[in-house]
Amino acid sequence: MAPPSQRHLVPHAGRRRARKKARTRGEIFAAAMELFSERGFDSVTVEQICAAADVARGTFFLHFPAKAALLREWGRALAGELRARQRGDRASILSQVRALVEHLGEQCRGRPDAARALLRELLSGPGSEPAAEAEDDLHAAIADLVRSGQERGELRRNVSPEVAATVLLSACAAVFASAPYGEDARAPAQLRDELLHALLHGLHEPKPRIPWRPA
Repeated sequence: MAPPSQRHLVPHAGRRRARKKARTRGEIFAAAMELFSERGFDSVTVEQICAAADVARGTFFLHFPAKAALLREWGRALAGELRARQRGDRASILSQVRALVEHLGEQCRGRPDAARALLRELLSGPGSEPAAEAEDDLHAAIADLVRSGQERGELRRNVSPEVAATVLLSACAAVFASAPYGEDARAPAQLRDELLHALLHGLHEPKPRIPWRPA
């Protein structure tokens, strides 16, 4: 046990180590995301991430068990942004969904390869991560948004929040991460509106239709 004169230093040292650990983890994550944006997720190696973050390979694995864990970290960061916007937000759930789709579109366009990899990770299940982290990922955050909309009577209740979150995530990744670029590309707002219409209203045409007859 530390002498009485030094006991107050122990908690301080623990907090300093925790801050240093969090800072190193953040630097690794930031370096990885920058590389993913430049080269794509599959092309980037752990060694390249370590070099960009200026850390040893052992330090990387001290914070992340595998390269794919960085995707989970990205998903939790996106979930944190979503939950932060929800706090005190009195806008309609549909407005919040619109803002969410727009934000996910920006993220997917910036890192299309990583976005597709993130989708695979989110839909593969919680894996070996702690339960608390699995409950705070992007899929869980979107499910909570849907659940809130159902409780407020703004979203239909015959679709589970988990299924709705899976559909929304899958659609965003498929549409935005695979969208063409260049002269033939449609405007991001147009893609967003088409996606929202398909998600929220389906493909069914409500108008009376003329029965189809073969020629």
